[in-house]
Amino acid sequence: MHFAIIASIPSQLKTSLMNDPTTFKGWVDQPDGRGTFDIIWSSFITIFLSTWTCLHLNLPGPDEGIWKPVFRKFRWMVFTIFLPEFTLALAGGQRANARRTTDALHGMGYSRWTTRHSFYANMGGFILQPRDSTPFPIHGIHLVWLVKEGYLTIPEIGEEEIADKSKADLLTKLLVCGQTGWFVVHCLARWKQKLPLTTLELATITFVCCTWGIYGQWLKKPLDVERPTVLKIQASTEEILVNAGPAAAKPYMQTPLDFVWDWHVSWTLDVQPYLHFRVDPRKRPIPRILNDGFPWYDRATHVGIILFMITFYGAIHVMGWNFTFPSSIEKILWRVSGLVILCTTTVFCLLEFGWGIYRAWYSLRLNEQPIRPMSIFYVFTNRIEKIAGANGLPVHDEKFDAELVTIGHISVIVPLVVLYMLARIYVVGEALASLRALPAGAYKDVDWTKFIPHY
Repeated sequence: MHFAIIASIPSQLKTSLMNDPTTFKGWVDQPDGRGTFDIIWSSFITIFLSTWTCLHLNLPGPDEGIWKPVFRKFRWMVFTIFLPEFTLALAGGQRANARRTTDALHGMGYSRWTTRHSFYANMGGFILQPRDSTPFPIHGIHLVWLVKEGYLTIPEIGEEEIADKSKADLLTKLLVCGQTGWFVVHCLARWKQKLPLTTLELATITFVCCTWGIYGQWLKKPLDVERPTVLKIQASTEEILVNAGPAAAKPYMQTPLDFVWDWHVSWTLDVQPYLHFRVDPRKRPIPRILNDGFPWYDRATHVGIILFMITFYGAIHVMGWNFTFPSSIEKILWRVSGLVILCTTTVFCLLEFGWGIYRAWYSLRLNEQPIRPMSIFYVFTNRIEKIAGANGLPVHDEKFDAELVTIGHISVIVPLVVLYMLARIYVVGEALASLRALPAGAYKDVDWTKFIPHY
């Protein structure tokens, strides 16, 4: 009876009744659908949060202004979108270097020096100002040497002061991880309710996983520090080089302290010249510490964790094996690209691991040292031999580096990277192209009430 009366009410009168502020309604379920824009917007926001906020780059040069560091971070964001696992590996290498610096200074009796201090030093937080000489940035390894040689006392800078220079604290990072984590939870809920997941959402999950890993490696590294700390010494650069003796006789390429450590190997300083790319920066001494030094780990467990995370990242792409694609050829190409990403990242990690062991073996053999598994591991995990490695081992053997690093090592790695990039470009392109034809279930949203226990 009541339904018949309501049905007989004219539509205009129904609308007026619905809009009447005195008309009340109880709980109303939201629509169970979503649109293409919702999928794109949530994925893009998550990708941006994952690739922009996680980048803890080194300090900019003194005369770079405002926009150059922003453009540099944008380039690194694009790099991370296409090669997120490589950013993870670089972050892991920086953490290992920070730990090396910390261990070296603890061994010298400076127990109050922390990993945050080492990160700050390694990212160019200290500028050395010799007497009557051009100032230049120093790395933590340089700082260790300068303190050892009596040119400097340990800088009196507290953790709180370094944290104050950072543009983000632990709470901010946790909020970003929470926001990106919610995206993963939403995707897992779709999988639990057997709702189709788009390739864009699957690709976004890979970024989130890498972001968490990068945050873990850079947890103690300050974010977007702009102003370094100047350390003045009484000696001039010339006096430092003369006192260092024959070791410092060779002309430097980055800073006057190259004879202590010269950032070897990095993309800008080693790979780009080999590929005949323009080398930047051209100014000497270099005005800032570069971000692209290749990683060198100091603990087997650390290596294992990084290798697992990189391999897991590659495996996520294969999870889209049975996804629905607009065409069969796109499904085949996605499967091939997923396998290529998984295989190339795995092979790359194994090659890097094997390369480090071989280099350690070669250094021991070159110096007529006993070749034992523990000796190889010791040299392998302490690449900065002058500071923390075996006595008498050279930092570099030029012939070895020239013939095997540039010719052998890079010649093997570059084809792998090219193959990986082709697969990665397809995955990114397909993640967007597949939005043109999605299964109907992809537009159905998660019914969260099904996860609420009811009796």
